[in-house]
Amino acid sequence: MANDGTRFRRRKKEVLFVDGYYVDHAVDLAPGFDRADETFHIYGKDSPETDQQHNYGTLSVTVLDKYTNNVILDVLTGNNPDSTSPKQYQVSDLTSAHIWANVKDQKNTQYVKSWIMESWVPGMPVPSGDPNAKANVVITGNGGLIRQFHGAWITMDKVASGAAPTLDSTPVVVPGETNVYAVAIKAIINSPFKQEAITPVGTGMVNSAGVLTPATIDAELSTGFGTPSHYAVWYLQTGTGVYPTVKPDKLRA
Repeated sequence: MANDGTRFRRRKKEVLFVDGYYVDHAVDLAPGFDRADETFHIYGKDSPETDQQHNYGTLSVTVLDKYTNNVILDVLTGNNPDSTSPKQYQVSDLTSAHIWANVKDQKNTQYVKSWIMESWVPGMPVPSGDPNAKANVVITGNGGLIRQFHGAWITMDKVASGAAPTLDSTPVVVPGETNVYAVAIKAIINSPFKQEAITPVGTGMVNSAGVLTPATIDAELSTGFGTPSHYAVWYLQTGTGVYPTVKPDKLRA
């Protein structure tokens, strides 16, 4: 008896976010890795030993070009996607963003898996397409090594600094890690906007109740960053609900 093909998911079940903003016009996602083959010839052995070095993550995102703003370009050039003011997209303003996708189940009632690329830095794209085609924008860049999670999905909370900033929900421990309850953290200064990713995320930064320890996080900041006004924390969740019922905070809100 043949197996039921409905057990295989479709790519369109992936819900894409960039720094907390939902991307509603993506038509192609191509995550991957830059790899280098390694070969070691050992004395006394006829066959070499081999390995593969993973250098960094790669990601190409194709979006249809809307009459209104392009969320990804807004984020990558330091513009506020929620602003209706005129905007400029120029190479000198390019910055990095955390981009991730949560995968819906068959009935669109919950997320069942997810992936994330931290510090994605693309080059500046421009629209393309033939005269009768829907214009599209191909955004290609590199970033951190892509991480994937099964049985858990990613959200992000932006919380104000203070004595004991607390996430909106109880985080799930990162699989394979000991007492690490955040996938990624950014320190934020809201005005003028400034951000810095904390790498690596370690124990003691966020506890099992979702309470942050600012002193531990701030110790990893570069000299001269300043005092954060907020922290953005990417963390894992389980349970029902999909966008827009459950949604992350926006980094620039």
